[in-house]
Amino acid sequence: MNSNLLKYLIYFSGILCLYAFIAVRLLPLFNFALIEERRPDYFEFMKYGELYYFSQIDHFKENLPFPEYKYRLSEKNPTLEESDIIAFGDSFFDINRQKTVAERLHDSLGLKVHAASGWFPLEYLAQNRYKTGKEKTIIFQIVERNIDYRFRGPHKIPIISQKESGMSMRKLAAGVKDKIFLNSSEELYNVLLKGSYPSNLLYSKIATLKFDAFGYISSQTPVYDLQTYSYPLLFYYLTVNDNHTSFYYEHTDEMIKNYCDNLVDLSIKLKENYNLNLIFLPVPNKFTIYYKDIRQDDVYDNLLPRLYAEMAKRPLTYINIYDDFVSSDKQLFYGTDTHWNKNGVDLAVKRLLELFNE
Repeated sequence: MNSNLLKYLIYFSGILCLYAFIAVRLLPLFNFALIEERRPDYFEFMKYGELYYFSQIDHFKENLPFPEYKYRLSEKNPTLEESDIIAFGDSFFDINRQKTVAERLHDSLGLKVHAASGWFPLEYLAQNRYKTGKEKTIIFQIVERNIDYRFRGPHKIPIISQKESGMSMRKLAAGVKDKIFLNSSEELYNVLLKGSYPSNLLYSKIATLKFDAFGYISSQTPVYDLQTYSYPLLFYYLTVNDNHTSFYYEHTDEMIKNYCDNLVDLSIKLKENYNLNLIFLPVPNKFTIYYKDIRQDDVYDNLLPRLYAEMAKRPLTYINIYDDFVSSDKQLFYGTDTHWNKNGVDLAVKRLLELFNE
């Protein structure tokens, strides 16, 4: 190879690598190279729930609504202390392609609803140093696939140090290290590879050709459907594998009783330590709602109906939206996303408003 050509190729490669290294740490530079920009208020940067982006096969590309802001990160979201209701949940409560449940309740009830995103409410309250005040309600939303993980054992209140530490050389060094060795760098480099102007078209065309010729699709979305509905469907691997998060996982009666024991324990701890009344809102997995149409021979172990039946025996307040979902004739989930759409949110908000109005 011509030495000058080799030299320029090395220069060009070095510039590209330097740009990528800096771009994943500076949002304007990152978005400059992307066809679809990533915004900090949308899953705090990454599009985790959008299953299309694992493969970027053309057949599964949807035009999805993209809102202007996220309620949880806005001035509209009151502090924990100011709030009348705490809406605590996972990404189903946080997805902002439509108004979130928290914002809908805020607007409908005329009450201050604090939106919180996390896994364990006792940890969230302790870490935010919430002090017991007036009696309030906390809604704890959880998607079906995470029930086992969240309730196989009792929730605990962590011990949080009361010392306020100022800026130290150790903290400063840790901040510099985190900027240089970015935890999410591999994911962000992957976004640049798949979504940048030079590579996106080529990547998508190759992925589509591999799917059409060989049926190849990302292992992150092994179950899909292009025939049954007027829109494509992708399902996240954690809901269709052999893991405890899966539709196919067999939950014993003892396991369900244990979940409910720990739910009651959580309810008591929230009341005794924070004067909070618990409303539990489990959301069905997307595959739980669609499996009858695309995998007719598969069998559901009725985790949610059995959970409701066991909760009904105990002093628990809960919302049953599973029955509403299975009887609805509307599309309740985005086709190539993990999460519910506005129709699904509507059903949850309707049940919550009925409960509050009582």
